[in-house]
Amino acid sequence: MEKNSYYSYYLPVLLFVAMLVDGHVSSAMMGMLSIPMTFTSHLVLLILMFSTFKVNQTYLMICATAIGLLYDSYFYNVLGINLILLPILVFFMYRLFEYVEPNTLTLILSFIVFVTLMSIGRAVLLSIFKLTNANFLDFFTRNLAPSLLINVLYICLLVIPLSKVYGVYKKK
Repeated sequence: MEKNSYYSYYLPVLLFVAMLVDGHVSSAMMGMLSIPMTFTSHLVLLILMFSTFKVNQTYLMICATAIGLLYDSYFYNVLGINLILLPILVFFMYRLFEYVEPNTLTLILSFIVFVTLMSIGRAVLLSIFKLTNANFLDFFTRNLAPSLLINVLYICLLVIPLSKVYGVYKKK
């Protein structure tokens, strides 16, 4: 993997903007539809996944922790959910791409897995902290399915352009 030092200067700003866009897209989707579903946009997770090809692991873990802290304080007012989940998922991203050759299909499938893990982890932590009383059937039908729908749309539209921008297909 080629690591680019210039990208690391822009990464915190890019993650912050993606966090704000996530919130607006999620709110807009819930506002447009009158059905009780939660559409959770994961552009931050998408940027983090592609950043594994440009930034070293320690720096990306620090960025993921910082954006997790900001995300929790801005959207949840409870620290700990994204603060814990984002660095763990970044760690798994690095481990995965050590063994899996990134191509269009594996990037799409990987992102689907990471969105699923993020959503399940969030539901488990919200249940542990007693911040939700929803059961897992409600979670799968009202949160996970709509979130996967919007994020699969993101990755299908953005996988090729982002792969070119991030230089994913370059050989070592």
